[in-house]
Amino acid sequence: MDLPVGLDQDSLAVYRAVLLHQEQAVPALAKHLALPEDRVRTAVHRLIGLSLLTPSWDQPGNFRAVSPTLGLEVLIQQEQRELADRQWRIEQNRAALAALAAEYTAQGEAGGLTGTERLVGMDQIRTRLEMLSEDCRSEALAIHPSSILSEEGTKAAQPLNQRALDRGVRFRSIYLDSITKERATLEYVRWVRERGGEIRTAPSLPMRLLIVDNRCVVVGEGTEDGRPTALVLANRTMVTAMTALFESYWKHATRLGVPAPPDDGGLTPQERELIRLLASGAKDDAIARALGIGLRTERRMVAELSERIGASSRFELGAKAARAGWL
Repeated sequence: MDLPVGLDQDSLAVYRAVLLHQEQAVPALAKHLALPEDRVRTAVHRLIGLSLLTPSWDQPGNFRAVSPTLGLEVLIQQEQRELADRQWRIEQNRAALAALAAEYTAQGEAGGLTGTERLVGMDQIRTRLEMLSEDCRSEALAIHPSSILSEEGTKAAQPLNQRALDRGVRFRSIYLDSITKERATLEYVRWVRERGGEIRTAPSLPMRLLIVDNRCVVVGEGTEDGRPTALVLANRTMVTAMTALFESYWKHATRLGVPAPPDDGGLTPQERELIRLLASGAKDDAIARALGIGLRTERRMVAELSERIGASSRFELGAKAARAGWL
């Protein structure tokens, strides 16, 4: 059976014994219920605290059971008082945290140009992202130039994203094509998509970017003393420019799970991007990072493209790729 709020099995058994069998002393109750006296004594103290047992008029030092109807009313009143106290504490906490949030934002804006805030270290970045996530009301646009998302990061993001999705926030995110090879990242991306988020992929991406409600931009900046850094920009011109950048990549990206067809030259978008990076003079490790793949995978792709076009060197690959219209 379901227990009334505040009662456990021992307390309910003791209360029933006092009410129905007129047992009033701890030793007698323990014998009647086949329970250790210390458990009975604990239950008695709990029942007295709940006002379900009260001192006996007839036998001083013992106790009697309060009427179940009156006891229920007492419990309800107690719960109502506790609920009112909790609501008051929640309102006090909400007011205090809102004031701190305003102070935090003002402090960031005071540290540099108007509408610009620089964050150093994951603690600062995550705190700011949490605040932006909770404030987001209409749309969040994101570019993720890495094929590997940390398990810690995805676990921290899920409840924030879930609350935003429940509020009706539209999610549009662009990831690297190579995430299909990363199980943990792919599982998280599918989790977002299953809940209404829109996901597309591209062979390479320019920067880590988040745009919130077309009013604020977070841009991955680099590192300082080994710690990641980011810029928060609220300048209207910058927001407009970054939104245009996102929309350009979004237009040419491929929906997750839909293979991009080869172009007229028989190249996938990832292969064409690799050729472009080779032609720009990028080294193997830089190309691998840009595509979000391993160095061995990048070199294998170069070898396969060279074989396909009949090139014996990287220079010849670039020359023949240009003549074939691959660039």
